[in-house]
Amino acid sequence: MCKPENKHFGNLTNKKYLLDTCIWRDFYEDRFSKINRPLGKYAHDLFMKIIKNKSEIYFSDIIIRELKKDYSNQDINEMLTIFFMNNALIRVNISKEEHLEAKKLSKERNLPYADCLIAIQARNYNTILVSQDAHLINDLKDIVKCIRPEKI
Repeated sequence: MCKPENKHFGNLTNKKYLLDTCIWRDFYEDRFSKINRPLGKYAHDLFMKIIKNKSEIYFSDIIIRELKKDYSNQDINEMLTIFFMNNALIRVNISKEEHLEAKKLSKERNLPYADCLIAIQARNYNTILVSQDAHLINDLKDIVKCIRPEKI
């Protein structure tokens, strides 16, 4: 069960995170929200905490596939390199069971398949899911702990 989104998770002992695609985009593009929230700064601060605390970022091909919609392979490699160099990235496979569960969940809840798969993988790898996406924060809170980067 996801803890309430507004609870502060700054002192978590769990140092494993799975970052939604929007967090990578916020970081890379230094984005701002429609109401001028500094999403890029929030993502940057989170990444710096992860490196400083020697935490881990889990990711799978679903994140890479989503990034490829907007970025070249070179751009994606630039995004990931510093984290690979700091041994912070853990690549995980998408299992057949995860794929089937995400497909079913997506259909049942009328949510994007990628969001469902990311939530399922975060649950399965006992990570904290980090996102700005309302689907993940609100609609999948029964699947995984979810939090905005500025709350960590």
